[in-house]
Amino acid sequence: MSSFETKLKNYLTLYKIPIGPNQLDPTVFYFSETGEQPKLLPIIQSQITKDVETLASGQPQRIVHYYLVGPALNPGSKNRTGELRVLIVLNKNLMDVDVDGLAAEQVLKLTKELSGKLASGTTRPINYAIPVRNIDLDKYKGVYDLFKNEWVKTPNGLTK
Repeated sequence: MSSFETKLKNYLTLYKIPIGPNQLDPTVFYFSETGEQPKLLPIIQSQITKDVETLASGQPQRIVHYYLVGPALNPGSKNRTGELRVLIVLNKNLMDVDVDGLAAEQVLKLTKELSGKLASGTTRPINYAIPVRNIDLDKYKGVYDLFKNEWVKTPNGLTK
């Protein structure tokens, strides 16, 4: 890690509000004062949505769902550099239309290009993945539906 990257990491992580034992990273999620479940910060939501729209290439019907998983969804995790992994579920019915696999190849190439950029205001990279098999949401501690902006699976131990 270069000295600039070290300074940037220290600037973005030191003197920040500490993450409580059963809380989520406040640079990624915000907690409503009305007691609702935490929501993803709008700036990160729009950054991911913009990237997903780029992946859809003007064909939003190509994407069925996109979920947020990863270390940032683990309550009490002190790691402020863990990835934000976005799982993108493609419409399998449209795969038959793509005879040569060119569109699928283009989407995979775009996911690699878009992955690795830091989420706005954080030291967390956003990584995009297109699972080949059906997603087993039970294997993740927390799952956030980015399209509906709500939790599919709330992490255990999360306090409001």
